[in-house]
Amino acid sequence: MKRLLFFLLICCTFKGFSQETTDSTDNAIRLSFSGKMASNGKQPEAFKYLLVKIKAGYAGAFKKRYAAVFKRQLSKQWFIIDHQTASLLTRNSPLMVEHVEAANNDWKLSPALLQKKKALQKGSYNFLISASDPGSFESLIAANNSRATIIRTIEKYHLFLVKTSIDFIEQTLLENEYVQSVDMRLNSAKEETVINDYDNSANSTNLLFAAYPGINGTNLTASVKENRFDYSDIDFKNRIKTSGLESATTSSHATTMATLIGGAGNSFFTGRGVTNACTLTSSDFAILLPDGQNYATNNISVQNHSYGVGIENFYAADAAAYDQSMVDNPALLHVFSAGNIGTSKDSLAGSPYENITGFANISGSFKMAKNILTVGSIDSFFTISDLSSKGPAYDGRIKPDLAAYGNDGSSGAAAITSGVVLAVQSAYAQQHQDSLPENALTKAFIINSADDINRRGPDYFSGYGNVNAYRAVEDTRSGKYFTGAVADGQTQTFTITVPANARNLKVTLTWTDPAAQANAFTALVNDLDLQLQSKQNVILPWVLNSAASADSLRKAATKGRDSLNVVEQVTVDNPANGTLTIRVNGYNIPRGPQKFYVVYRWDEQNDFYFISPAANDHFTSGENSIFRWQSSYASSTTGVLDYSTDKGNTWKNIASAVNLSDRYLKWTTPAQFTTAIARMTIGSDQYYSDTFNFSKQLTTDVGFNCADSVLITWNKAPNVNGYKVYLLGDKYLEPFTTTTDTSIVLHATQSPYIAITTLLQDGYEGVRSYAFDYTTQGTGCYINNFLADLTTNNTAQLQLSLGTTYNVSSIAFQQFSTTGWQTIETISPVRVVANTYEANTLHTGTNIFRAVVTLTNGQTITTTEATIYFAGGNNKFVFYPNPVPRNGSFTIVTDNFYTNTLMLFDATGRKVLQQNFNTTRTDIPVSRLARGVYMAIIYTEGVKTYSGKILVN
Repeated sequence: MKRLLFFLLICCTFKGFSQETTDSTDNAIRLSFSGKMASNGKQPEAFKYLLVKIKAGYAGAFKKRYAAVFKRQLSKQWFIIDHQTASLLTRNSPLMVEHVEAANNDWKLSPALLQKKKALQKGSYNFLISASDPGSFESLIAANNSRATIIRTIEKYHLFLVKTSIDFIEQTLLENEYVQSVDMRLNSAKEETVINDYDNSANSTNLLFAAYPGINGTNLTASVKENRFDYSDIDFKNRIKTSGLESATTSSHATTMATLIGGAGNSFFTGRGVTNACTLTSSDFAILLPDGQNYATNNISVQNHSYGVGIENFYAADAAAYDQSMVDNPALLHVFSAGNIGTSKDSLAGSPYENITGFANISGSFKMAKNILTVGSIDSFFTISDLSSKGPAYDGRIKPDLAAYGNDGSSGAAAITSGVVLAVQSAYAQQHQDSLPENALTKAFIINSADDINRRGPDYFSGYGNVNAYRAVEDTRSGKYFTGAVADGQTQTFTITVPANARNLKVTLTWTDPAAQANAFTALVNDLDLQLQSKQNVILPWVLNSAASADSLRKAATKGRDSLNVVEQVTVDNPANGTLTIRVNGYNIPRGPQKFYVVYRWDEQNDFYFISPAANDHFTSGENSIFRWQSSYASSTTGVLDYSTDKGNTWKNIASAVNLSDRYLKWTTPAQFTTAIARMTIGSDQYYSDTFNFSKQLTTDVGFNCADSVLITWNKAPNVNGYKVYLLGDKYLEPFTTTTDTSIVLHATQSPYIAITTLLQDGYEGVRSYAFDYTTQGTGCYINNFLADLTTNNTAQLQLSLGTTYNVSSIAFQQFSTTGWQTIETISPVRVVANTYEANTLHTGTNIFRAVVTLTNGQTITTTEATIYFAGGNNKFVFYPNPVPRNGSFTIVTDNFYTNTLMLFDATGRKVLQQNFNTTRTDIPVSRLARGVYMAIIYTEGVKTYSGKILVN
């Protein structure tokens, strides 16, 4: 009775319990969450929560004042509170409230489950449940073990995967105060498409390799969460750490992801990942949740997630768990693909961006996390794929955060970005006694160094731009960052001195925010603000229009206060020289103080450098190639691009009016094997590339693979100084020897993996061949294959294929006879690998042939035997042996392929056997026949074609 009186008091105080609102959003919220409209007949005192609408203009103040105690925000003005919170409102802020009524428990359901629950059939489903008191929750499930089963417990995040019915969820679990959220897990993760092509210059990783070969991920570990990658792949040799969390299924998709992150490049240069010395481990994506203690146990500092489940535009418990895992593991950064459903629309009823085609289609609720990096895809020319999933996140946040090369698949874009994360961590560790940067700092370096694409400022297509691996590492090494912490209402300031020739100033603020509660209206908890102050004015960060219409979401970024994102960025094209002040304000910090990082950079005026080609890059001879560069010249400036193959003594023109703002130029490489340098002339300034090469991979082959030695051959390349042979060592391909020949004989005990490259001028090398295992190429000891075929002329066509003619003296074709093997033809000298002979020596029955190869040292190598069954021509049939041994069999040889029917009759005329055959040789068992003489008759296509006798001894 006391609770009922208190409830009525609250309602009367707010003067809104009976007030009906007509706004469609208000009606939809009341329809879903009003206890008064619930169908279970409960009285108001039975409800533990209230549904409250805050007056327009007061919602921000209410959220800031009561964020720590309200249960859930449903929209900009609607909240779920409990009675204790209601009493606080009554005493302290009664004028804020416009409407209040009893709330049901459905506010604990995810938006997807709220929509699906009425359509669920009887039966059990998998639900993801967050519980504030795990012990009480486990006891409750144990007491109802006939109705619910815990499939998996994620203790670190108070999460439980439970198999039960929707009735048990509604009637029992939602009633408990310690049950905080319930989501349904029907969708399983799917690998997102990856195109297995290659362009390591699109994200400047080629320049990273050339400039910083030592920044390669040594002592760092990356986890690939999906199916297991191929642990036997030579690009991961001796760099795999088993986690115990691997999937039982191995997939090529996972192998490609691991290769893009940390492949050694042993198989081919396209198999080199961003950090080819890192350790790699795998984790199954069957459970779409963080791996808990595994990150610390295995020293994992980045985890790649290139999979999706479809559009889920809400902040579910899995998103909160991934955010929390980065709070718990300060160096760990999760990288997710945005998805490949960029032309789709969200169909979830009540979703903020419902039915807006081409936006808000990030593939999975776990990608709604705020501390992670979500990456979309571009092609080689910085065009965003239509299929790459677009933002915003469910609450208007910028998604994806970045873009990277992935052509038609964001899987590869995420994997490349994961590799860049390791590169930044590696660069930082080299300068900080092997300690790793916190994840917010790693994010800041990568975002701040990204190249702005698509449109000025961030957007919902490419986030803050295209990942630039080289510049991310350069900026990390520069040490241009600040760190601090602010409590609510506090401000920290930092100063930077900008030179007169600075251009493109960029300042980025990041922080790792506390996890929001599941199904939060906005994911942001601690709201920080970035400002850049010069003598003249205050510059605010970029913000996007997040209004729910396609036109609004397409609008270019403007400057304003950001109240959504955990990344804020200020840019100034032409900053004034002198001292600038960076301000970080703690606008609303309910769970503080909040640590943050600020990273800054600028370019120098009228500067230029080549990205591609970088040192030792390969432009494929006679095929398409791409020049890339970074330029801070005015956007209208043009340049002249030339190349030289004689160290700059003479130059050949490529293009005379290159638009520098394009940042790339396509070109067809001359069909040469040579070194080259490129030159860009801009007015009176000239810029040169490092030495690169025009080359083409060699085609390799196995000449022979004998017990003690193996012969490797390859095609001759024009105008080269020789060839270098590589063998696979402990982890990487290692130089073995050089030669001017186009073949090499190796001892068979050496590494079976081999690759060959060309030697160009001054010791430079061309592109390597594919590395291959010579033991799996189907070549034996000189003999590839030996075949014998019956010709239409009733002769035997003998064909011997050699792996090589190297050291071969002669070939003898032989036929078996009653006196043994007889040589019927000899070839000497042997000049070709394909040798044939037509033998006119066939007899009816079985004819057996072989070839014998004699080497110059006298050694002989004999082929396997080949057999021709010959019936004498003209559709004849030959029976042998005849007589037939009792319990044995006889063979029928013929030269026709029609359907033949054999019948055997005993001496009394009784048919004892009938069998069809349509091959040149057929074996007929006689184990069931008694001794005696049998009449054999054959019908071919119904016509009698043979009769004779068979004697069974």
